Amino acid sequence: MQFKSCAKKAGLVRKLAWLILAFFIGFQSSFAQSPEFSEASSIVQQSLLLDLAKAGNAVLAVGERGHVIKSPDCGQSWRQIKVPTRITLTAIYFLNDKQGWIVGHDGTVLTTVDGGEQWLKVREDKEAEQPLFDVMFVNEKRGFAVGAYGAYLVTDDGGQSWDSKPLYGEDDFHLYSIIRMQGGELIVSGEAGSVYLSTNNGISWEKLKAPYEGTFFGGVALNADELLIFGMRGNIFSSSDLGYSWNKIESDSTYALSNGIKRSNQTVLLTGDAGVILKSNDNGKTFAKLSSTNRTNKSALLECSVNEILSVGEAGVETLFQ
Repeated sequence: MQFKSCAKKAGLVRKLAWLILAFFIGFQSSFAQSPEFSEASSIVQQSLLLDLAKAGNAVLAVGERGHVIKSPDCGQSWRQIKVPTRITLTAIYFLNDKQGWIVGHDGTVLTTVDGGEQWLKVREDKEAEQPLFDVMFVNEKRGFAVGAYGAYLVTDDGGQSWDSKPLYGEDDFHLYSIIRMQGGELIVSGEAGSVYLSTNNGISWEKLKAPYEGTFFGGVALNADELLIFGMRGNIFSSSDLGYSWNKIESDSTYALSNGIKRSNQTVLLTGDAGVILKSNDNGKTFAKLSSTNRTNKSALLECSVNEILSVGEAGVETLFQ
């Protein structure tokens, strides 16, 4: 377990260079008196943003300093939404056009029931020093959040209250993503090659044999039991049996991969450090590099329309046409 020991001494494992910076900002804020509301900015769409999601026809993105922005027109225009926190927000998820959740540093959880116009802070735990990295709901009541040092939270009341519990035994690896498969199975991935499977809506978890000992930052559900997971040094692995066996996919990249999507046209896009964008036309069996307008780190992708892909990262919001 030398790898795990070294990771603990180093603090948070590198998700990406910009995420380390974001964590440092959030960590510092826990020692200072936090302002009640997010920091207003006239150029908020150009700030460090870490995730985005659709709420009906609108798009929302979240990032540093409690920034939440909303676009009604596929990213052509944005306005800032005032929220009751100024910590770094790392992930956003909408179950439908009204009901959504945001997670971030200090174990913070925000929720909305009006499509993201107003947000209520329902959880915060500064003393735990466990930033949350992803959030996902399977229905209007049951949802999950994961984060640093094995943070695993479960709610059964729509996110009004959360129970903190171990996901699997005494494992305390940083957990970065939650994937829901077409059959309803859940996959959680994280550092030190940690991959976990639940077939009963998160009641119990099974630890899968990892194809790689490095960190996995994300995954994409493909068809039925097929999925991709990806992470450090451009590593991509595919599975056709819910993660019980894996195949390595050559990426022709050594940059960390942080997020991916399967588009409505069935192509798969992955992105990450240094602006890398990889595209697959064969359901994740092979990937080719696409040219990028810049080398800024990209943290998340979203299909806004058939011809438009939005990305967020250290340069804020960017529109990609792929």
